[in-house]
Amino acid sequence: MEIYKMVDFTESYVSVRKSYFLIDLANLFRYSFVTPDPNKVNMCAAQLVQRTERLTIIFQVLRNGLDQTNSIKNTFGYRRYNWLDWIIGIISLITWFRCIVLICTSSVSVGIILGDPLFRSKDRLACIILAFITLTVLFSFREWILSLETKGNLETLSIWKFCRNGFNPVYLQMDKLNMNRFRLMVISVSLVSYCTILFGPLFTSFVFITPLLTNPWMYKIPELVFSSFLWSLSEIFIASFLLNAVLGFSWYLICTFVFHLYRLLNLFFKADYLKNSTEAVYARDIQLLCLLIIRRLNSFELAVRKSRYVLLYIFIVLTLLCDTFIFLGLIVRVYNDFLASLLATVGIFGLPCIGVFGYIFGNFISELDKLTVRLHQVTLNNKLSLKEMSKVLEVMDRVAGPYNGLKIGDFLTIKKSFFIFFVLENISTLMLFTVNIGPLIK
Repeated sequence: MEIYKMVDFTESYVSVRKSYFLIDLANLFRYSFVTPDPNKVNMCAAQLVQRTERLTIIFQVLRNGLDQTNSIKNTFGYRRYNWLDWIIGIISLITWFRCIVLICTSSVSVGIILGDPLFRSKDRLACIILAFITLTVLFSFREWILSLETKGNLETLSIWKFCRNGFNPVYLQMDKLNMNRFRLMVISVSLVSYCTILFGPLFTSFVFITPLLTNPWMYKIPELVFSSFLWSLSEIFIASFLLNAVLGFSWYLICTFVFHLYRLLNLFFKADYLKNSTEAVYARDIQLLCLLIIRRLNSFELAVRKSRYVLLYIFIVLTLLCDTFIFLGLIVRVYNDFLASLLATVGIFGLPCIGVFGYIFGNFISELDKLTVRLHQVTLNNKLSLKEMSKVLEVMDRVAGPYNGLKIGDFLTIKKSFFIFFVLENISTLMLFTVNIGPLIK
């Protein structure tokens, strides 16, 4: 009897657990197709923006985050009262001179004192030269950004700072559809940026610790192990801050230009409303639309003008650096397979990020042509006076003018096709090297 009771108890227990499992599975499918609560999504997005901004401030990407002003805070130098900036700058210069010495000499004593992690290893010179170039590029970029912040040239990045408290269509000056799309883009970019910045120090640790563990001379010379380990700590520290400077500032730029893009898309809905309106469109509505277009174009052009040379630096210098990583990681397979895979991962991850940024910037310029078409349709469907028509034509000329690109100097305007062709040329060059040089190296 006890055995039968035990069997019955076991069967009932299994059936209960099975019913619970089916209920949980049904709830999972049910909630997978239910629209989430907008207030909870709004709160989670605002918290994600706050956490990402706080992380960029910790890694000294920008000292004030989204709270940027156009006032000059320190005329004596932006490093005057910031001890962490002094530490980063001094360690960067020491590492820079250390790379120069290791490139110029292969002495055993110098290698032991300076902690050469690639001591007497294959591709030693190529790896040190790559580290020297990378340090120069990233350190110059970080110093430039902090200098621009001190001079008050990054106030355009604070245009969407109220998103830290929530995504309100009134403050964003968008309709709910564009606001939801903008919030989704901010969530996606912030999530990727937050994770990459957070795991950046771990990634750099793998890059600098790998040569110490795989170099056989480390197990033969104890002094070399000790000095290399101490130098690797400073290298990991400085590489984490320099790498996160690029990642964090890219987050600010991408979210800023996405904000301008969706505010422009909101103008399409206003123009379509005027075009499809059954009632007579008053002159005041046309004037308000024209003023809104001019105001938002001025805001966008100010952001581009303030950051135009930074954009060129990101597209040209950092793209070439990513190409070098891919070439040494996938084609040459420098040092060993693990380190080569890490370099290739950085290059492969960097190029699409730069391409996404170029797509967002180019998409804004493409949408300006559609806005011109909307204005044409508004003028054709409504009877306007000569004064109102001239105002609309002036706005159309403003939209289709020489602003559809990145203006460099007084005579040169780089259009979006330049960025597209530049990335495609980089990819084709890598394919050419892979086909022609890859077999020779192997």
